[in-house]
Amino acid sequence: MSSKQLKFLAGGILVISAMAVLMAVSFQGNMAYYVEVSEYLHTSPNGLQRNTRIKGTVVEGSIVKTPGELGAAFEMTDGTDTMRVRYHKELPDTFVNQAEVVVEGEMGANQVFEAHTLLAKCPSKYEAEDYGQAAEPA
Repeated sequence: MSSKQLKFLAGGILVISAMAVLMAVSFQGNMAYYVEVSEYLHTSPNGLQRNTRIKGTVVEGSIVKTPGELGAAFEMTDGTDTMRVRYHKELPDTFVNQAEVVVEGEMGANQVFEAHTLLAKCPSKYEAEDYGQAAEPA
């Protein structure tokens, strides 16, 4: 190999290495640990990342909206444990009682989880259709 080819090869390896490092750093910053409510509540604060995703179900009748403000306070459960959550942004249309939710954020004062992201799945929208019934002829 000539010295020109070696320089080209070394430059290419350097560029690819730099791109790989940048991608790894950006992915690491966007990753969030995903846990159930009970796992989150029973893990030491040092064992969790700052940005934590928690999956659960909205407790029936726990949604409290403050008039004139965005968001809501509510409780979520995984069937074992329950935790209080506060979300300060516009609520998704699918956010209702007993909806499956994923919140992302961190535990705040008074043991209220301060969520900056809320994803909700309405149970009735995603139930399987009953294909056992024959369609009526037109």
